[in-house]
Amino acid sequence: MLPFTDTIDEALLDMCHRAKSVNEENLRQILADNSQTAFGREHSFSSTGSTDEYRKNVPLAGYEYFSPAIEKMMSGGKELLTSYPVVTFCRTSGTTGNSKYIPLSAAALERYSDYFERYKNRLFETLGGRRLLINCFRTDLDGKMSDVSLFSEAYFRYLYENGFMDMSQYIGGKDMIFVSGEEDMLYAKLWQALASEDITMLEAQFLYELVNFLGCLEENHLSILSDMRKGVIPPEVRLSQKRRELLLSQPVSQSRLDYVQRECEKGFENIAERLWRNLRLVSGVSNRFYQTETAALDRYLGKNIVRYYLCYCASECYIGAPAATDSYGYVLLPQNGFFEFLPYPAEGGTLLPHELKVGEMYEPVITNFSGLYRYRLGDVVKITGHIGESPVMEFQFRKSQALNIAGEKYDMRQLEKAVFSLREKGVFIKNYCFGACFDTLPGKYLAAVTLTNGCDLSEEKLSALLDEALCAHNNDYADLRGLKELGAPRVTLLDNTAYTKLLRESGLDSSHGHNKPKHIFKGEVSEKQWVYLLTRSEKTK
Repeated sequence: MLPFTDTIDEALLDMCHRAKSVNEENLRQILADNSQTAFGREHSFSSTGSTDEYRKNVPLAGYEYFSPAIEKMMSGGKELLTSYPVVTFCRTSGTTGNSKYIPLSAAALERYSDYFERYKNRLFETLGGRRLLINCFRTDLDGKMSDVSLFSEAYFRYLYENGFMDMSQYIGGKDMIFVSGEEDMLYAKLWQALASEDITMLEAQFLYELVNFLGCLEENHLSILSDMRKGVIPPEVRLSQKRRELLLSQPVSQSRLDYVQRECEKGFENIAERLWRNLRLVSGVSNRFYQTETAALDRYLGKNIVRYYLCYCASECYIGAPAATDSYGYVLLPQNGFFEFLPYPAEGGTLLPHELKVGEMYEPVITNFSGLYRYRLGDVVKITGHIGESPVMEFQFRKSQALNIAGEKYDMRQLEKAVFSLREKGVFIKNYCFGACFDTLPGKYLAAVTLTNGCDLSEEKLSALLDEALCAHNNDYADLRGLKELGAPRVTLLDNTAYTKLLRESGLDSSHGHNKPKHIFKGEVSEKQWVYLLTRSEKTK
């Protein structure tokens, strides 16, 4: 058990109890500060005196509504959407389509403050030991912020530069967290992890990344242990001289390496608590519907290590912090914007945070401190409770994330249930990614899959089992298969290393920042292109 599990400090608790007034004050300040921008003049900010007037004057909108002004801002335009100085434009990961470029202001960062790290910092004061952050962020700390970056790169730089990250807590310090070039940092992080006995907190941006990290450990521990025993990093590993020297200077005892090898030889069930006996917490974003990743992580972690689900955050706004450990519920951070919520699926007028009903689903609508107004985020959340006047919500799904060849609209929740249901037939899938193939008649789904070690199955058998599961969890898919308007899916089996390389080749992966669970290949993919990607992945195992 952790020494304490109260994730919400007194300052946030106070704001949650004043969420209604904080929300209204945020709107008043945004309207006043931006009344002379082009957008503010067009929408009568200076004469808007209430939330009702604001909702009347400003339409609900998505990215396309703001993109012409954002393009001008990126070319140097001022006072268009916001009067606040813009630090960078955050390039979104493109999970549901083309990347967007979201302005991020210094004012927004100041409001986000250190909530991303606050609980973990307090906990670490009691736990001690060392922290291992498996992510790294592409940013040159000695230079200015890039004009375009990932949100995580900008935010973690802000945390570091404002003293919210004590680098002495982290294995490797800032030189293993902030990396300006393309390097094989997964290799470096595995080296660090195997050399260290006293890890108390194992951290990632997404828990999916921990599954990938531990999967790579399972497949590559013998080769990495061999390198560590020899004190040699192979030349084909892409690491700068600086990073090589840092790894080779890390103390490594032969007895530690012997212990790691013996434990790995026993199998990888509960490997984390066996390799790091003081490990108490893992952190990273997840949600209730990622059953496949959760099951894979259960195997590596066991049930005793506490999970902290980190944040509900998007490039557009940092929305919520965990209401508790081992809970998928996020409490709204009232200070970070003006928040509204659209009832889902019956859309009508928006509601304010204190008006939301437990058990109902809503789409968040944000007005932030970076120049977005009544912005439809495209997420759907379910309200599970309130802390004071601030709602606690669980992420459900992205409205636009679905496979759709012939009208079946296979959304992410259905897809996850179909894949997870195969466990009932002894098929334990660890990672998967689907693409919609349109260059055959009829169209069909293409899938790359990794299985838990010990699960022996042919690609043909897995394709047939997956087809049955897809039919069982989406009636439209089943009907279209019966009408022969959809072909049988094609599955390719990969190991963890090749799967990681597939994501990189397909543009669904990044070697820096963060990697969300990306189970749907963005856009249409031809079978020829899919084979090419798979072949490259296999060749570079």
